[in-house]
Amino acid sequence: MKRQFLRFIVVGLISTAVSYGVFFIALHFFSLYYLVSSALGFFSGVVVGFFCNKSWTFEASDKSHKDIIAKYFLVYLISLFIGMGCLKILVDFFHLSPELANFLIIGVTTCTNFIGVKFLVFKK
Repeated sequence: MKRQFLRFIVVGLISTAVSYGVFFIALHFFSLYYLVSSALGFFSGVVVGFFCNKSWTFEASDKSHKDIIAKYFLVYLISLFIGMGCLKILVDFFHLSPELANFLIIGVTTCTNFIGVKFLVFKK
């Protein structure tokens, strides 16, 4: 499990870079609302993370692809709502910048994601 968690962190770093990059571009270059920008970034990172986690972190077989994709996206959808709720609170009530608040919620969603993916999606 330690090896999987370390791989999950590496994949998470890559996915987070993609996610934050899309968030930043949507927010600053396309002037989208910060919650919309965050959702777009989040889903971009989820797609990258799915393929990396499936093949490298949890080494799931190709034939299980259809069985796990719905569960994987459900875990991340729940995590999205948790993250968006935290983002809204940090920005609107604590007056943090959307950029900083979005960065801070990564820790919360990383924990919920690993638990959900490990025990619900790629369980062996």
